[in-house]
Amino acid sequence: MVILYIDMDYFFAACEQLKNPELKGKVVVIGTNKEDNKMKGVVQTANYEARKYGIKSGIPTKDAYKLYKDLVYLEADEPYYEKTSKTIMDMLKGYGFPVEQESIDEAALDLGDVGYEKGIGIGKEIKKRINNETNLPCTVGISFGKTFAKMACESSKPDGFGIVTENEITDFLKTKPVKALPGIGPKTEEKLKILRINTIGDLSDSDPLLLKEKLGIVGIELYNLSNGIDKSKVVEFEEVLSIGRERTLNEETTDVTVIKNMISELSKEVFEESAKKNFWFKDVGIKVRYADFTQATKSKTLNHYSSSEEEIERIGAVLIKELMNKNNKKIRKVGVRISSLMKGNSQKRLIV
Repeated sequence: MVILYIDMDYFFAACEQLKNPELKGKVVVIGTNKEDNKMKGVVQTANYEARKYGIKSGIPTKDAYKLYKDLVYLEADEPYYEKTSKTIMDMLKGYGFPVEQESIDEAALDLGDVGYEKGIGIGKEIKKRINNETNLPCTVGISFGKTFAKMACESSKPDGFGIVTENEITDFLKTKPVKALPGIGPKTEEKLKILRINTIGDLSDSDPLLLKEKLGIVGIELYNLSNGIDKSKVVEFEEVLSIGRERTLNEETTDVTVIKNMISELSKEVFEESAKKNFWFKDVGIKVRYADFTQATKSKTLNHYSSSEEEIERIGAVLIKELMNKNNKKIRKVGVRISSLMKGNSQKRLIV
């Protein structure tokens, strides 16, 4: 199996430079707040010129100005980025391979058993097309699992092309810090440091039972990755028939009340649309986009068809709570969706 991973380089900043070529070469920061309130926001992304001064995603904008006082600050233009992202994702889907969109600027393709030689050719063609058709830079990573393809991509940025085969994986991993493994955040990194595990090589030499005791099932997953075992797969998310609504919040937040109120509003809108078209549903899902523009989804399948607004809202509230408990990052956008739809007039007998 060959997995190809694509990551658009400093995507928001690159999009802005495309709109305004005069920004090229300048220290550019894309922030969460409007210009007149920028000091209360955080950096969403920074171009490579900014990163040379230590400016990175997630830091307060006021701290970015301390690192470089003459930076160019721009408010995020989300509709523009999403439109550009859709152009790129549609291009990728046109190759006929399963595509999983990881975020607004990242995606993985499952090339199947094409082999590395052909996979590299496809990767180079995609990279060239993206550059030619959008004038935006990207980095490509190729490996035998999604996690390792992502790491190959990350190690080759910016505007690079990385390949890591099964024979190369041990040397590729062993000297990297543990935080280089996708999914290891500051808390997990700190727990590993207490165990004197600082590199992926240290992790591979550790006791898997101890890792499970300290980190749960995640400990075993990390142990397997550190030993070159990557079972992560590309998962396509395609809803043939669904009704959904999404809304960007006035400001990013972790406030449960604010998020649940938005879920309630969106549930009402989704219900009204489904009722108008006389649809009953069996699946309820939510999507969140975080302040760093990564996103997550969660869904629940009922054992019956329903036409209840209260059920959409109730399930949405449960799912969002599970996501927020799993990740404490600030949320900027929320979506509610129902799927597995059938016309109500012929399906009432399915209600239990």
